[in-house]
Amino acid sequence: MPPNRLLIFSPSAFQPSGHQQSYLTGLGEALVQLGVEVHVFGLNGSVSYPTPIVSHAVGKDAAIESRSAYRERLGPLGDVAWGTGRLTRQVNMLNELQRVHHHLGRPPLLFETFEYLSLAAHLARAPRSHRQVCIFHDTNFNLRHASPIAATYKLLARPFARHILRSMDRAFVHAPGMRENLFENVDPGRRYDHKVEVIPYGAPHPGKVPRLDRTAARAGLGIDTRRKVLLAFGTLRADKCFRLVFESLARSPEWELLVAGPEGDVSFRQLMALCEETGVQQRVRMFPGFIPLSEHRRYFGAADAVLNVYDEHIRHESGTAQLARSFLRPVIAGGPPDLHEYVRETGAGWSVKPLSVDRLTEVLHQAARLDEAGHAAMEQRIHAAAVSRSWDAVASRVLTALSG
Repeated sequence: MPPNRLLIFSPSAFQPSGHQQSYLTGLGEALVQLGVEVHVFGLNGSVSYPTPIVSHAVGKDAAIESRSAYRERLGPLGDVAWGTGRLTRQVNMLNELQRVHHHLGRPPLLFETFEYLSLAAHLARAPRSHRQVCIFHDTNFNLRHASPIAATYKLLARPFARHILRSMDRAFVHAPGMRENLFENVDPGRRYDHKVEVIPYGAPHPGKVPRLDRTAARAGLGIDTRRKVLLAFGTLRADKCFRLVFESLARSPEWELLVAGPEGDVSFRQLMALCEETGVQQRVRMFPGFIPLSEHRRYFGAADAVLNVYDEHIRHESGTAQLARSFLRPVIAGGPPDLHEYVRETGAGWSVKPLSVDRLTEVLHQAARLDEAGHAAMEQRIHAAAVSRSWDAVASRVLTALSG
């Protein structure tokens, strides 16, 4: 029998950073339409959710500093301080979660994001009379990370991730390659093969989101250009290949680049220095800070294409690539195999393979010269992909897993 109530644990749900607002709003509203009373639990912050979703914000109302801010203040020890703070916060939050969970009558639990050590410890001692599922947004449990400290943490987190997988009724990932990577790193014997399910990374149906045409969107952002506009959207991270992007932009005078989002392990100051080094500062516009849902239409509306280029060893899904569907914008995708496969399956953009300055420059050249008929055909393919991977489709799969 489908549950009539669900509690979602998402520590950054109310923080002005990351993917949580768009992800939880989309999934939550789709579950509400299926008759589920959706509750979201997270650390107090400035982000809010629409009325059908019930919020449970705990702790002090303060924005969490980015990893890049810790690094700039503490140097190499910044990652340690940032990670220690994250672990401590989530230990405290998980203790508070038990109280809220009990108050709500112990409904099914969805762990949308989490820190591995603290959640594994919580699951080892928490009473178990309810169904619980989780989402692994990242399955990169190896040493190939920009920061040696982050790499070491992810490697040491393997047994804790395995315990989390063992403790769940179902674990979701967003692409087949992520599923295989999870088993390779966490469960090579595939004891829990039956528990891991691939679901789409949802995005709103194009018919349900307000959109702006390019002229209005660019005017709203103060952009006056005849060039093509490329959008890099979301948290600044070292795995997003900004040097490669800027070097390709330097060879592509027909393009300008918008960079919009909060700082992660890369700061805007670092990006500005890289712009100057590659000589593209006149064609890069930066919009620092978290972009709320209400503003997404300006940025995606202003763009001719959305950039989704990551290091090739990355094994996570790009929320930005999925969000681009809602605004019928093509993606330029490079790095993770699942992104290449997404573009191949849907025809919703261009694949940068191999991942190089030459290849990205070639793709930018192709995208800039797409004619009117090509644009119309591309938009039809993006629309079809958006409908089949909408939040409605995702919510029905999650509800099935919660029903047992």
